Amino acid sequence: MNKSPEEYFQEQNFSAVAVDKTSFSPAEQAFMDKYLGMDGGVLLEKLGINAEPSPEPSPDQHVEMRAEESLDNILRAVSEIQMVAFFLGAQEFTVPTVAVQEVIRSMPLVKLPVAPEYVAGVINLRGKITPLIHLRDMLEVHSPRLGEDKFIIVCRRQGLQVGMIIERVHTMYRVPQTDIDWGIESHMGINVDFVAGLLKLRDQLVGIVSVDRIIASIIK
Repeated sequence: MNKSPEEYFQEQNFSAVAVDKTSFSPAEQAFMDKYLGMDGGVLLEKLGINAEPSPEPSPDQHVEMRAEESLDNILRAVSEIQMVAFFLGAQEFTVPTVAVQEVIRSMPLVKLPVAPEYVAGVINLRGKITPLIHLRDMLEVHSPRLGEDKFIIVCRRQGLQVGMIIERVHTMYRVPQTDIDWGIESHMGINVDFVAGLLKLRDQLVGIVSVDRIIASIIK
């Protein structure tokens, strides 16, 4: 039996990086300090997360983020990039698989007391606090919805695991560097602050989502 794109991606293990479940990373701690506030303990209890801050926290919450090389720079230096393609309405986007941990179905979340509209809430995914982002809202996509937001692309970068809520998964591309334009212009009609580049595909321009910029925006 042929598998749907969603079934295929749900079975993939894009990243086998081991995650420390016993303590919070500086990025996770920065996220909690910003959004959880005085209700942090209650929210963590709802999520079933039991971890302690690092015994030697860095004086700079973003030291881990600066230490990890920019994904945008890494992608520009390779000859070919593998990407997961997905849709928000009728508009197609991609995200590099090097940043993708897995693709899962939507699941119940815990809302945050203070957060921008594009932050849907948080979930406990394998013991890690994981913010969920309404990617449509963050990118300011105006394309009409063609269905419900059924899937989450889970990425881990700069010490934070984050889920991008999407409508449907499409396919995977293996793209040569020559088919990518890293010079972003505003004619796409979306918020290009979170788009790293444009993939030239079938006479169309497909946005490449910048996971690093999304995480930086959430934390800072």
